[in-house]
Amino acid sequence: MKILLPVLSICLVVASGEARARDSVNVHVTVVGFKSDDGSCRLLLFESQKGFPDARGKAAMVLSVEILERSADFSFRVRPGKYAIAILHDENANERMDKTWYGKPKEGFGASNNPKVGLGPPGFEESAVLLDEKNSSLTITMTYL
Repeated sequence: MKILLPVLSICLVVASGEARARDSVNVHVTVVGFKSDDGSCRLLLFESQKGFPDARGKAAMVLSVEILERSADFSFRVRPGKYAIAILHDENANERMDKTWYGKPKEGFGASNNPKVGLGPPGFEESAVLLDEKNSSLTITMTYL
């Protein structure tokens, strides 16, 4: 009995880890179209429109990687669902979007679904994607104004 209880506990831990793995999906995001390899690429993942596209504190996930050969790659796990991704080419590594005095972005940006750029940033709904086992790879193209 002394051996059976620890073995049973280990089996339960392993089984719960496998259940969590089945409840999540591996996501791969490739970002292309950088004008240089300077700085870093930041990804903000949002579960709702609250804070999208640039409120870092409202993002469900914030990741940053180096830019190599004018592209960047991210891999992460999430529960299947609807998300929107915002991308920033943080050229000067100050962890924010630099803008002109009248609000025009000085650095590159992008969003999931590659929405057309209008007078303001893209909205959550036009950037939202369903991430699940069938849809787990995205390519986002940078925009520079």
